[in-house]
Amino acid sequence: MLKRVLFTVCFCLSLLQGYAQELRDPNYYYALSAVSQDAKDCYAKLFDINSSARAFSILDSMFTVNKATQPFYIYLACTMLPEATGELRAQLNIVCRHLIEQDPTALTNVLFSKNSLVKSRYRQYWAHRVGVEIRVTCESDPLDCFKRSRNRALSNCNEASKDRLELLYNMIRQEMNLYRQR
Repeated sequence: MLKRVLFTVCFCLSLLQGYAQELRDPNYYYALSAVSQDAKDCYAKLFDINSSARAFSILDSMFTVNKATQPFYIYLACTMLPEATGELRAQLNIVCRHLIEQDPTALTNVLFSKNSLVKSRYRQYWAHRVGVEIRVTCESDPLDCFKRSRNRALSNCNEASKDRLELLYNMIRQEMNLYRQR
């Protein structure tokens, strides 16, 4: 009987790991060995993100399968958005678009978090970066490229997060100045 209860509890916990997590207090992430030292140092502002390859490792970590640590990496990317220049800014454009299209639930959970660390302006920064990347890589009509990106994101988003994703894509559309088209 005890084995059955333990199995059920373990099974339920493993299911929860498959869903996007909310952003927690930084102390939680500092206590996790799974969070990289680069991420902890970035949060503590111990290096210049524009002159360190360490920033790029944080961006890579946004795509971790570890749903417990992913929100922290996404949050750190949000803090980089207004400060990034040069190569880091170009890389942020790419990863912002990739994350919104591939894991929109995790992204919207952070961007629309009630956590006091998350500023509403992060949504605008994210929308701007995605809009830039769509325009730069678009080889046809920008509105069509926008729609393809939005459709990819919606197909990868859970039902509970779709309204927030639509809000974000409305911001991207505005950033791209696509309201005057069609």
